[in-house]
Amino acid sequence: MRSTRILTTSQIRKLEADWIEKCGHNWSQVLMEVAGRGAAKIALKMWELDPGEVFILCGRGNNGGDGMVIGRYLTLWGVPVSVWLVSKDDSTELEMSSQESQTNRTILESLGVEVTVSNESPQQAMMEATLIVDALFGTGLDRDLDGTFRTAVDAINRSGKSVISVDMPSGVNSDTGKVMASAVRADHTVTFGYLKPGLLCHPGASLAGDLSVIDIGLPDADEDDQPIITLITSDYVRGLLPPRPTDSNKGTFGSVLTIAGSLGMSGATLLSSQSALRVGAGLSLLATPKTLVLNLPPGEVIYHAIPETKDYCIGLEAIKEIEKLVERVTAIILGPGLSTKDETVSFVHKFVKDCLSENDKPCIIDADALNAIAKDTSVMPASADHVVITPHPKELSRLLDCSVQEIQEDRIKAASKAAEKFGCVVVLKGAHSVVASPEGDLFINPTGNAGMASAGAGDVLSGIIGGLLAQGLKPLDAATVGVYLHGAAGDYAALELGETGMIAGDMLSAIPFAISNIEKGDSSELEQQLTGVIASE
Repeated sequence: MRSTRILTTSQIRKLEADWIEKCGHNWSQVLMEVAGRGAAKIALKMWELDPGEVFILCGRGNNGGDGMVIGRYLTLWGVPVSVWLVSKDDSTELEMSSQESQTNRTILESLGVEVTVSNESPQQAMMEATLIVDALFGTGLDRDLDGTFRTAVDAINRSGKSVISVDMPSGVNSDTGKVMASAVRADHTVTFGYLKPGLLCHPGASLAGDLSVIDIGLPDADEDDQPIITLITSDYVRGLLPPRPTDSNKGTFGSVLTIAGSLGMSGATLLSSQSALRVGAGLSLLATPKTLVLNLPPGEVIYHAIPETKDYCIGLEAIKEIEKLVERVTAIILGPGLSTKDETVSFVHKFVKDCLSENDKPCIIDADALNAIAKDTSVMPASADHVVITPHPKELSRLLDCSVQEIQEDRIKAASKAAEKFGCVVVLKGAHSVVASPEGDLFINPTGNAGMASAGAGDVLSGIIGGLLAQGLKPLDAATVGVYLHGAAGDYAALELGETGMIAGDMLSAIPFAISNIEKGDSSELEQQLTGVIASE
């Protein structure tokens, strides 16, 4: 890939404007030409799978201008095209909104291609097509689609044809992935210069289909232009995986204490503590209510039976014993299966407020520990740069006192807000998990699949990140590497078993396989799609 940077609408516009100013005004025409030609190449490959007419649906803006360039190249390559320019009213005279777009329309028409201007549904007009090019809206859409544009989008979705979208599926917000009332369901999206957040954040990600990035000759993005959003890649992960010296022993790779468990939730404790070992930690200690220890299976995890409440949960009586265990390890996992009983909430508050404030041992806080903190967020240490929290959207909504809908409508913003508020690294779990640091760094994870939407998957993640922290990775590195490995393990498990019926234990077992294959050069499906970047010519 040319770059792992992901640019927002304002960033890509600024980059293009600065580049055009430097190179001269005519460069805007060059950018449109290169973008359209690259997209036309991919459209041609799709057309070759099912030859017929290509129906190109354009808006008045630069996205429509790209569509005109695509139409020209396909025509020159002998592909029959039909071009439809969507109008707001019943006027048959409609100019493109920029000089570059209008110029490309004129060139296309000079080749004998008629551009139909209409405010009617294109459903009948596209009946004979085998491929539809969606060039209605690109980046920057910030209003709901309505009127003729929504009619056009709905017609595309009802057509049953293969669809290639230009820059973004029309109707998807390029910064958030939010659907603006209605959006095109594409089979392939060709985006220009850099990936956009909306192509990786759902629901936009699920509408984009396969992804390609066309190198249109833009310079590298400004490293000072915030926010810096990066796609986590196998190369990035490979460079951060802890080394395994030949003269090592179990002490070389650190030790993890998992503070977890309550009546009925022993499974969470095992998934987390075992995952820490699977990712390479030398020792894994589990502090859990003493009654639960009696029923845990023998294995590699070292069990510590600690005082329990009458409900078989961890309470304040356990604090001194747990503090002693903390002194023996290099990293801490707090939360899996703890319960939200009042006594457990009190324990979490005291542990976080006192123990985590008094030492800088890295700690991952997950699950019920997050729910306890949500009841009083003031217990978080004033300096929490050694802490990683891993909320799912519901848990984060409690921490930020907002709705799940607000979280999901802009996951990047929500993760950033939490990282700033709590001064720690935040992993917002979900499809394409978002990692945010209090310094403003943002990462999006490309690995994982729907089979991971299963009980215990989050416990496996907490164990992976905890195990990486134990081996000396910094919190941000442990979080980014951890989410990638977690998703990769899920992907390998799905390859073996299929997504349906996959369980957390399958992901746990696949962790070493994922690490081994990444070390050998394997990469995610998304990365493999993006390695075929079409260079500018």
